[in-house]
Amino acid sequence: MGQDARLAEIRRTVEHTILVRRITLGAFSIVALIVVLFSEISPLNPLFSVPFAWLLLTVPFQYLIRRQRSLRALDNVHAAFFCVEILLVAFLIHRMGGVEWIGVVFYLFTVVYANFFLPKAAGYVVTGLAVGSYALVAFLEYFGVIPHYSLFRPAGPPHRYLPYVVTTVLAGGVGLYSILAFTVRAFAGIYERQRRELLQRERALSRLSAKLLSAQEEERRRIARRLHDELGQALAAARWALAAGDTQGAEELLAQAVEGARTLARDLRPPLLDELGLGPALRGLVERFSAAAGAEVEVDLPEGRFPEQVETAVFRAFQEALENVRRHAGATRVSLRLEREGGKLVGEVVDNGRGFDVRRTPEGLGLSGMREWVSLVGGELSVQSAPGRGTRVRFTIPLS
Repeated sequence: MGQDARLAEIRRTVEHTILVRRITLGAFSIVALIVVLFSEISPLNPLFSVPFAWLLLTVPFQYLIRRQRSLRALDNVHAAFFCVEILLVAFLIHRMGGVEWIGVVFYLFTVVYANFFLPKAAGYVVTGLAVGSYALVAFLEYFGVIPHYSLFRPAGPPHRYLPYVVTTVLAGGVGLYSILAFTVRAFAGIYERQRRELLQRERALSRLSAKLLSAQEEERRRIARRLHDELGQALAAARWALAAGDTQGAEELLAQAVEGARTLARDLRPPLLDELGLGPALRGLVERFSAAAGAEVEVDLPEGRFPEQVETAVFRAFQEALENVRRHAGATRVSLRLEREGGKLVGEVVDNGRGFDVRRTPEGLGLSGMREWVSLVGGELSVQSAPGRGTRVRFTIPLS
């Protein structure tokens, strides 16, 4: 999977968990509001306001997530959000009684999310910050550095004080564990979706592998036919000409055989690609295509060399694209473009041919071959087409 596809997948997963956060925090805020209204807890107590502020915090967080264009930037935004969550929970714990109540469990969701999304080391750091912030609040209260607040002021034992019992059951029992169950089910849904997507990709790869084996076998048959029909027959005719004393005829036949061998070798691996690079090799490919298809071709290519694997993949992708145009499109004008865009190489072939319905037409060997070559170097390929409107094939390949 290319980096862009992985980034998009992770962004979708994060946005799904943002929705889960909003639902769970909204539910907890409602429970907290009920507790505040029907108990002796002060309305100024942050039991309601902090979870609600936490919920509102997801709005700028989602905005920032959507704007990130790299996995590292996504991790950085996520880590910053987790740190803010830890500060909010630490404040909530401090104002709700510190160690005398169950507030420490509110770090649970931050720790679960952090270790799900962040790299291992960053997940451990967030976990350590959660534990450290709770310990800091507890010991600062113990040594009198910060004041201690009590959520309740019961006249007798807490277990005989109804507001404490009701609050503990609703917020700590029903609220917390209902939210926990919902969160776990959400993660299970994420894993199940990813499992299905992985299974679909495996099936697609199996189909692609079968297509490529078929294409490889077809290519071998084509080479065998050319060796037999062109080289074999030319050499046999040259031998007969020499036997008959026709040296001039033999020389002409041998020259045809040599040119046939060169053409076959150039089709298999053009020497220009190794000697001069991608640009000259593609220009030679375009010249041969234009002569064979009778189409006008507009070419826009960058200067310089690229990594060998990238050059090979790009050349093969363009070769497959032009062969598809020659065999199926019936185009009179073709545009072939390759350019750098940031750290990527973007290639595109556009024709004015007959086009096809992308959704209803099975992907043939040509497009499968292009997709395989591009994916081998971490790239992605897309096809846009419609009957009577030509076809646009576009691929992006990372250069880093």
